Amino acid sequence: MIPLSDIIRGMSLEEQGKFVSFLKKNKQNPDSQKLKLYKLIKEEKVNPKLISVKLYGSDHKAAYHQLRKRLFGEIVDFIANERFNQEEGNVLEITKLILTGKYLIESKNYKIGFKLLDKAENKAKEDNDVIALAEIYSLLVQFSHYNSSINLEDTIIKLKKNRELLIQDSNLNLAYATVKKTLEETRLKGIPIEIESILDEVFTRFNITEESGYNYKTLYQLIQIVSASANITKDYYQVAPFVTERYKIIANKDEENTRYVFSHLKLLYFIANIFFREKKFKNSNLYLEKMKSVIDSSNKKYEKIFGIKMNVLSALNNNYLGKKEEAIVVIEKAISGTKDTKNKDYLDAMVVSSMINFQQKNYRENQTIFSKLNATENWYNKTMGANWVMNKNLIEILTHIELDNIDYADARLESFLFKNQEYLKQDTRAMVFLKYLKTSYTHPEKLKTKEFMDGFYNSVEIKSAAREDIYIMSFFAYLKSKMMGTDIYETTLKFFEKP
Repeated sequence: MIPLSDIIRGMSLEEQGKFVSFLKKNKQNPDSQKLKLYKLIKEEKVNPKLISVKLYGSDHKAAYHQLRKRLFGEIVDFIANERFNQEEGNVLEITKLILTGKYLIESKNYKIGFKLLDKAENKAKEDNDVIALAEIYSLLVQFSHYNSSINLEDTIIKLKKNRELLIQDSNLNLAYATVKKTLEETRLKGIPIEIESILDEVFTRFNITEESGYNYKTLYQLIQIVSASANITKDYYQVAPFVTERYKIIANKDEENTRYVFSHLKLLYFIANIFFREKKFKNSNLYLEKMKSVIDSSNKKYEKIFGIKMNVLSALNNNYLGKKEEAIVVIEKAISGTKDTKNKDYLDAMVVSSMINFQQKNYRENQTIFSKLNATENWYNKTMGANWVMNKNLIEILTHIELDNIDYADARLESFLFKNQEYLKQDTRAMVFLKYLKTSYTHPEKLKTKEFMDGFYNSVEIKSAAREDIYIMSFFAYLKSKMMGTDIYETTLKFFEKP
């Protein structure tokens, strides 16, 4: 059975509201069966076995399954429309032009039909959409006898050249799959990764040139693969030189700066995030500025897609640059952009805000933040991941320790330890930190002793600042500030000072 409950409950509040409007707009009245089924599935308290009875008054399994299929079809249409609207609107527009143009030509409305295909060709060329162009040229060849202005030989040449580009596109996909497999095998064997040599070998194998292999779209696709190892090992320093050098080459080509805008923005955000992970906060802000410039010169719809992400990263950069006032202003802007507690960007913004507030001793503000994060732990784990849940819970526990709500903090810590036993078995450093954190508030007299300090530093693996995760560094900085009797924020900033 199609898991409709997972899809529906995974929607943000904004998406749920839009979907209800979508159902009503699709010739649905407010009391339609599909709308009733949607509302019943959304209600987690309703027993799935009783939904059919609630809909029909008795258990009509056949009718119920047909209704579920129709609702699933509506969800597929809605999600497709939303994705196109948010990310690839131009793709949808080209598809509509092709389908409408073909229909009109087949209906003998030749003039308008060919005009639409011509418009679709121009848009597809702008986006370098070789798949759409293949369909357009095939239609122009097929219907050329209906339009005397079409030069059949020229169109056949276009079709053949585009076919070569299609093969090249296919070769790129083969190359990326091979690179991904090679990187994974290299990582598992513990062999040092030589990105350049791997790429040279694979690109030669599939006849990919430097020119054809790199534009904003292909570089973003490639860097997603290359960065997979860095996401596991936190060795971001391997990725930054690779991606920035190639980005500069593409950015210097005037013809590339108006193509693949969405991929360009995703690439810029990726680079900005890499520099943040490398603790090069000024560089990260520079790439966020580039993002803003691209958005301002293109389509404002991208601001809605990237706005919260950009503000969150900017706030983090400013926070660790010592610009605490700017950080607070920017993160507040991020949070005020939406109140949807199922929006992933908003949830990231809330936890980042709680981190910044904690470092500035704004503990009461944090209580307000955590009162809004009231979904289940399982939902957060599934939606945001274990690291996000770890950060959220730790900041909340630390906040209550600082507010001297020791009993509550201790209960939250014990609950966290119990619920995350499996995860903590894999993360020994987190387990060591939590052990010493508990000692810090249950036996505060031990905090500044040599035994406590030596015990902690000897038990936890301390990585170099360049390779350490920023959030882990921030939590370690908290414990160090307690040992040394220093200010939390000032101690944190010293962790990021270059020797």
